Amino acid sequence: MEGEIVHETQAAYEGGQGSTLVLLHGLGGSWHIWKPVLAALGKRHRVVALTLPGHWGGPPLPDGVEPSVQAIADALVQDLAARGIDRPHVCGNSLGGWLSLELVRRGKVRSATALSPAGGWTTPEDYQKIAKPFRLVFALITVLIVLSALFLRFAFVRRLLNKQAMEHGDRVPAAEFKGALNAIRNTKMMPRLLTNMGNVGALQPLDVGDTPVMIAWGERDQVIPFDTYGRPMLAKVSGADNMMMPGVGHVPMYDDPKQIVDIILKTTARAETPVT
Repeated sequence: MEGEIVHETQAAYEGGQGSTLVLLHGLGGSWHIWKPVLAALGKRHRVVALTLPGHWGGPPLPDGVEPSVQAIADALVQDLAARGIDRPHVCGNSLGGWLSLELVRRGKVRSATALSPAGGWTTPEDYQKIAKPFRLVFALITVLIVLSALFLRFAFVRRLLNKQAMEHGDRVPAAEFKGALNAIRNTKMMPRLLTNMGNVGALQPLDVGDTPVMIAWGERDQVIPFDTYGRPMLAKVSGADNMMMPGVGHVPMYDDPKQIVDIILKTTARAETPVT
């Protein structure tokens, strides 16, 4: 966009023009996962894609604070305030989707789009089905980085390694894939966060009131499948719209960026259209 200033650090991306839209990634990730949709969203919004508190490149959690969803939400609110961001639109994926809903609960956003949000489990067994793969990946991440270093240039390898998270992992450039692996390795709080999430429990019931909220689920989500985790999530969040996203997995931005952009912009437009 002519005249647009794009600013990138390890902590955040900022670009585009218009009302502010904040993007929140999933557990162990960084803002880079949003790259396929940044340019299109920037035509309508000032886009601020953040690396979450406690994650590699993001702001640290305060000393002595145990990692939890609520602690990350507290730190996120402080980060937004420090950036001068007041009641933005927000879109989050997975853990970021859960955080988006927590920001709705706190009255901090104009609208929220949650893409396959975490926090919908109903039993300890269902939680462990999610947590165990994350623990395993974190335990093996250094070995995985070393073993995959020579092969990430091959698209079929990236697709294979990403098959749980997305349908088209081959679309993630090798450099971005390497960065994603490093982000996981350097999210040092992950094991404690996973333990604390299991102890504290899932998303608490939420009435979104007048805030436009869209919960969109990947039709082919293999990480937190809709039938087990999405249906309970919808039952917990009163007043939200919901839809299935055809043809995409748990992390849908590379699978179908146009579809994701359209979903987000329809939600933000609802908040900006005057009620007559």
